[in-house]
Amino acid sequence: MARTPEWQKYQQEVSSFLSELGFDTRVDETIEGARAQHDIDVAARMSIAGVDILWLVECKAWGRRVPKERILTLQGIVDDIGADRGLVFSESGFQAGAIRVTRNTNITLTSLEDFRLNFQDEVSSTKAKVLDERIARLLQAFAAVWDLAGSERQATFSRYSGPSGFDFLEGGPHAVIGVTSRLNQMRQSLEDARFGRWPVAYFPLDLVDGEVFDVSDWEGLLFIVEKSIVTCDRIYDHMMTPRVSRVDWKALQPPELTSLLSSVRGQ
Repeated sequence: MARTPEWQKYQQEVSSFLSELGFDTRVDETIEGARAQHDIDVAARMSIAGVDILWLVECKAWGRRVPKERILTLQGIVDDIGADRGLVFSESGFQAGAIRVTRNTNITLTSLEDFRLNFQDEVSSTKAKVLDERIARLLQAFAAVWDLAGSERQATFSRYSGPSGFDFLEGGPHAVIGVTSRLNQMRQSLEDARFGRWPVAYFPLDLVDGEVFDVSDWEGLLFIVEKSIVTCDRIYDHMMTPRVSRVDWKALQPPELTSLLSSVRGQ
């Protein structure tokens, strides 16, 4: 039986670890770029709140340090494909020139062990950045309702089915502060987490008596923020759909988030 080459084992090991982090990985994939096709050692994909992320990974099971030229080649491939990031894995290290040309770029040089030790938080931070961008677009969408013509704007606000900001705003155009304020609070929570300010605060959409939940890890925070964004998306879509009746916005919330919040509240 033929023995598996070391370089192939290394590719599989890197691919398996990225899969553990939540990426959908493919080994030896050919990807079409703007100018050419490229053979990629490991392509790692992830979808977060409807946004697709692509990392291109090269695995160098060499007995010598990786030179600058190989890094520049990968940078060109990343740019041609439009990938979010390029990574080079090597257990033998990198030449000084290779390290120098990656400064302030989207190329990361690492070993598998260093990645295991140091980059799990970075993967979570990448997810947080995508969620933050999704929140920013949602806030812009809600704000854009004010730019509609008078009668259309009034009809759109009348269809708003979401958490209220304050009791005296119920039913009026300013009631959307109930959802936009929560979105802004989620952005702050993501920023706090990216700077390691644990635990971070999570304000549920159906805020009751000023309650706030402390979240102590990336897994929990990313879960509740992503599900909350889904809820806010649905609230916005409902508001923008003509000839629909008002609904209880909690019916728009993913059941897994409703179940989690009920459990935390002891209901």
